[in-house]
Amino acid sequence: MGKTCLKDIIKIAKELKADYLKNIEKEKNKELYISTDSREDFNNDKIFLAIKGEKFNGNNFALDCYNKGCRYFILSENIKMPEDAKVFYYDDTIIFFIKLAREYRRRFDIPIIAITGSCGKTTTKELTALFLSTKYKVLKTEGNLNNEIGVPKTIFNLDKTFQIAIIEAGMNHKNELLRISEAIESDLILINNIEEVHLSNLGSIKNIALAKSELFNNAKKNAIAIINKNSNQVETLIKEAKNKNLNIIEIDIKDIIKIDNQTFEYKGIIFKHNLIGDFNLNNILSALKIAEIYNTDLKECSKILINYKSPKNRMQIININECMIINDCYNSNPPALKNMINYLSKRKENKKIAVIGDMLEIEPKSEFYHREIGDLINSLNNINVVIACGNYSKYIYKTVNCEKYYFEKAEDSISKIKEFIKEDTAILIKASLGMNFNIIIENIKN
Repeated sequence: MGKTCLKDIIKIAKELKADYLKNIEKEKNKELYISTDSREDFNNDKIFLAIKGEKFNGNNFALDCYNKGCRYFILSENIKMPEDAKVFYYDDTIIFFIKLAREYRRRFDIPIIAITGSCGKTTTKELTALFLSTKYKVLKTEGNLNNEIGVPKTIFNLDKTFQIAIIEAGMNHKNELLRISEAIESDLILINNIEEVHLSNLGSIKNIALAKSELFNNAKKNAIAIINKNSNQVETLIKEAKNKNLNIIEIDIKDIIKIDNQTFEYKGIIFKHNLIGDFNLNNILSALKIAEIYNTDLKECSKILINYKSPKNRMQIININECMIINDCYNSNPPALKNMINYLSKRKENKKIAVIGDMLEIEPKSEFYHREIGDLINSLNNINVVIACGNYSKYIYKTVNCEKYYFEKAEDSISKIKEFIKEDTAILIKASLGMNFNIIIENIKN
């Protein structure tokens, strides 16, 4: 991780009107690593930035960090510290972190690409990194570091060897992406799609589009906005992009000519891939468009695409005893679950099993969307068994007409699922992350 400078910390403190002892300004050229984890080792070259969440409070560990050797702190609570501790006090340390990342980002004259959307963010980010890596050294968001804490951490991983960066940006509340946009100062923003996800916090699909379009803020001059014209709320996104004077590029799935389930043509070039479901063609198209904009050779992209493998717990194929298990338990929402149910329905295996957990953050329409999944399964008429887990998934269980089983918790379903791990069977396992479906996957694999 790169170092921040006390000069930048003091600048942000003045910008935010944070409290600090002015005699620290004599050390303004000192460089410091930022740590948000009190469990790390500390010395005089680190500053501890305390983050306060719903279930934890980093301020409570400031003295522990001091006792390990830390002497520089950014805290949100007025904790009494030893006299030789240099402390900046501000009530929102996350925005302090974001603004420090902004200053660090400005040290690097490289393009930064910001990717968001309701579905497929991670796949699109990974594909974009894959394609751009044929020409550039790429920094990308790792794991699930796509929030107000993860994005600054990613930016602080920049160094002079990187030629381009790809930042995945997630949200579930209004103003989250507005804050994140300040750290990124994007050269290109992709909004992959807009779906009814996070309804419980945002209320309507238009509000979701407006929240996603917050990423258009703080963009560089002449920045580009890529908008999928096959998505919902395209007019809203275009209007917001125009309001920010962005250069708009629309992409259309019609630009891809599908040849078979694993082959398509784009710009006269044949591409082969191992991703499941036609819905992933939108993610591939988005990544290819970004690759084009940055003058990447599409023929090189076509050579490397066939080697792409999905990240852990995202549309992964596991073969056990000639039974195909589709592990997609990282997250779930109505459009993503519909896509996977349709994919399962088209599989060639004789028996098809859907193991489904709750889709979260879609209140107050949770019952409606879960019953809608049940209706979809009934209409397809070839899903043989449904195993439903969770409070809301009971509405799927009540709606479907096929063989069905219901469990309150994921772990309670494991023995029943194992009964169906047989030859010529496909099993989809999908739920929101909070349903802990990874326990099913690990148990089955072991």
